[in-house]
Amino acid sequence: MIIFKNIDLKFNDKTVLKNFNLTIEEGEKVLIAGVSGKGKTTLLKILLGFTLPSSGSVFVDDLEINEKNIDKIRSKIGYMPQSTPFFNMNVEKLIHTILNYKQNSNITLDTNKLINTLKEFNLDVGILSKDISQLSGGEKQRLAFVITILLDRKIWVLDEITSSLDQDMKEKVTEYILNSNKTIILVSHDNTDALNKFRRVIL
Repeated sequence: MIIFKNIDLKFNDKTVLKNFNLTIEEGEKVLIAGVSGKGKTTLLKILLGFTLPSSGSVFVDDLEINEKNIDKIRSKIGYMPQSTPFFNMNVEKLIHTILNYKQNSNITLDTNKLINTLKEFNLDVGILSKDISQLSGGEKQRLAFVITILLDRKIWVLDEITSSLDQDMKEKVTEYILNSNKTIILVSHDNTDALNKFRRVIL
């Protein structure tokens, strides 16, 4: 369960969020919607501990986010930002590098799962031998989503992750998210049928 409780956030003299409250049950799929500048991405960053609210509290599985437990909370979250901050390296090496991070030490790479997940999102296995700089924007987004799936965190925080995909792939990714057993917070401006099945929260 995720709880945003009485969240206020100001930047200089601008109020971004005021007395914002939201409870997300385990396994629930929530779409954060609203016009640009209303604080959608900022709300995700508050959950991840990258931005501190002016007042209020955030709880994940009954833990109130603070500097002492933020690493433990982040270990529960698979985060995909609007742009994928990949280093320019070989794709296969990148995947192994990410899985070798300390917080991912409990994960063993299942090669069959990797290959099948790549195929699920129309990525040829040959992508593993390419460098990140050789990939299109859409390929990078799909690769980032594949890696998120492999990390298998219980919560997914996803920010405009289909912006570079064609309409069919937007639908496919969104349906996959919808049918997962994860707790999902999604920010998206896309217009797909699957998004209508999410609980919609307007900022």
